[in-house]
Amino acid sequence: MSNISAIAGGIVFVSLGACNVVTMLEASQSTRNAATRTRLIAIHRACGYLFVVLLCIMAYGMSQRLVGVGITGHLPTYLVLHIVLVLVLVPLLLLKILIVRRYKQSHSSLKALGIAIFVISFVLVAIPTLSELLHAMNPGSLGLRLITGLVLSVCLVQCGLVFKKRKASRPPMKSSPLPQIPAQSSRLTDRENANTPMNLLLAHIERQTHDTKTLRFQVPKERRLRVKPGQFLTFQWMIDGQRIVRSYTISSSPNNENYVEITPKRAENGCVSVFLNDRAKPGLMVEASGPYGRFCFDETLHKSTVLIAAGSGITPMISMLRYIDDLRLATPVKLLYCVRTAADIIFQSELARLERDLPNFNHEVCLSQPDPTWTGQSGRLSAEFVSQHVIDANSSTFFLCGPKGFMENARQILLTLGVTQNQILQESFGEIKPSPESRPLEARPVETVVFIRSHKVCQVSDGSTLLDASERNDVQIPYGCRQGICGTCVTRVLSGAVQMDVEAGLTAEQKNAGYVLPCVSRAKGTVVLEA
Repeated sequence: MSNISAIAGGIVFVSLGACNVVTMLEASQSTRNAATRTRLIAIHRACGYLFVVLLCIMAYGMSQRLVGVGITGHLPTYLVLHIVLVLVLVPLLLLKILIVRRYKQSHSSLKALGIAIFVISFVLVAIPTLSELLHAMNPGSLGLRLITGLVLSVCLVQCGLVFKKRKASRPPMKSSPLPQIPAQSSRLTDRENANTPMNLLLAHIERQTHDTKTLRFQVPKERRLRVKPGQFLTFQWMIDGQRIVRSYTISSSPNNENYVEITPKRAENGCVSVFLNDRAKPGLMVEASGPYGRFCFDETLHKSTVLIAAGSGITPMISMLRYIDDLRLATPVKLLYCVRTAADIIFQSELARLERDLPNFNHEVCLSQPDPTWTGQSGRLSAEFVSQHVIDANSSTFFLCGPKGFMENARQILLTLGVTQNQILQESFGEIKPSPESRPLEARPVETVVFIRSHKVCQVSDGSTLLDASERNDVQIPYGCRQGICGTCVTRVLSGAVQMDVEAGLTAEQKNAGYVLPCVSRAKGTVVLEA
């Protein structure tokens, strides 16, 4: 009876170890939403505590068996191996707990430790269990045959899965002469949902600074909004009878499924920003689509993060910080925030709260026009300021957001400090301007556009975009932001020349493969599109 109880306890012990590994790997998947990830982390912790308790019980039982005997040469080999495995498992568990509790910057090593602990615990339980089973069976017995068959079946299934994966990963024998579209670095989990417009209700307005407000919009109950920290929505604003399209970064945490917030800064010549800061009232309805954007924080990829923002460029950064705070992530984060005066610091009180609550987050504010009472950093963003506050530049991911000139200056500073281009992510939205090569409307010739898949040929004039032409001729090209940012409308040019006003929504691979963004592209001569 005692042997059966020991075997049952061992199976539970190994099951808890397996559960720990599975929940840890599942929680690290980028496709998991915040609520699911939080539940998985809670299950992982519960299994971990039970695992430690069972290990203590097993270690106590083993020590009782060795009382008066000790570890001598008279012990069976399997029992000595059993003791060695326990002695290896204990420090590994202590190391994992130490990393989780104190050295959170070494978070990336937890997966390897978890898998190692599971493998050792499996061997630890398998040795006595297999020994007991073999001891109780006779050669050629049904039980022995069943166990042998089970082991062989598991091995065959494993081989079959490996073979199937390798076969599925082989490229097709028939290849197209044209390059295929490269996968985007951050694909939306539900693109159709993102492109379907939704009606948002303005529920609450909160003043942040003298020229900035946060607007909270209720999300329809039937709409499930899946947002990554740093993404934006595209709004169809109706102002004085005119429809105006503008994109705004989501400043709220992606964990809030019932509402989204944006934080527009008032610009004197900004039609929409003036409307939102001066005239918008609760009860306003607006049509929006999204979320869009690849300027996203991903804790599975970005193990150490530096956020560099200016002015209203803080909005995607605060969404990332709120996300990190909600999930209690251990990611080291540094924020360098540049504004003109102390009165221009957006989210000032919340940044102070986050610094108190998150042990691995701190921020520095730099004022270009400080008053005499200011004791912090002053001046413009400089290499000295960055190097003073960023220690692990070689292993960090840098997020830049702000005016175009600011981001270009920040990028150049980082490059001079040895940061590689691959470490820098840049938010481009809000910088959409007509191409300097654009000619006056009266001077534009009529161009021919061929939509080869749809078997349609049309004439384009008056500077119309390729997306405008497709809509007028019932050619289906999916789109999102209509500003060259989200990359939804990406389409391949088979022949001809195209002029793009904005290229932010394209990756380098897509540009090299001949893809364009029809929403901001104009034909220069006859153009053939794969649409």
